[in-house]
Amino acid sequence: MRVRSLLPLVAAGAALWYVRSVYRFRDPVRLPQAGSGEVLSPADGTVSFVRRVQGTGLDGVDVADLLNAPDAADGWLIGVLVGPLDAHYVYQPVAGTVTRVAHRPAVMNVPLLGAGAAVGALAGRVPDLLGGRGTLENERLSSVTVTPFGNVTVTLVAPGAGLRATSYQQGGDEGRAGFKAAFLAEGGLVLLHLPGAFTPAVGVGDRVLGAQTVAARADN
Repeated sequence: MRVRSLLPLVAAGAALWYVRSVYRFRDPVRLPQAGSGEVLSPADGTVSFVRRVQGTGLDGVDVADLLNAPDAADGWLIGVLVGPLDAHYVYQPVAGTVTRVAHRPAVMNVPLLGAGAAVGALAGRVPDLLGGRGTLENERLSSVTVTPFGNVTVTLVAPGAGLRATSYQQGGDEGRAGFKAAFLAEGGLVLLHLPGAFTPAVGVGDRVLGAQTVAARADN
């Protein structure tokens, strides 16, 4: 009887071990097919926000500082929340020359989601993470790609326990749309900043697949 009562705990522990040690390292097959002027989602996850950027600020947030990219200009900002059950690879959203890969540490990382927001996310309510303390202050890694439409920036933000990101890029590389750009071991928030020449093709609450879902298209 005692052994039987321990079975749920053993099963939960085994499931947690599997997610942490095996499942999050899976490498799903992706066959990227970005059309002309299309931007692919840089990660698997749920779209937390889609916001228009005009000038250097957005709701009191310094966008260049948020992205860790000093040349960020007008355009669009898309946030994708990568959860523990999502694939943790990050993909190049567009083709072009990678001109900058920069890491910024944090004084102290804090959780992206509070307890209430985390419960809400599990229930299907998507939290708007823009402006949260973790989004603004946590450790981050950014890459900037030059395209004919302007600079496209992808910034990885730590979920709270440290970023633990591995970049496969360096300045001067020729990025190809849909190819692996980084691995985000603990998940987190992936920011995609696009020039104003693009129009988002996703909305808040959408589930997206890295290197597969078209996140935006260039205006004709």
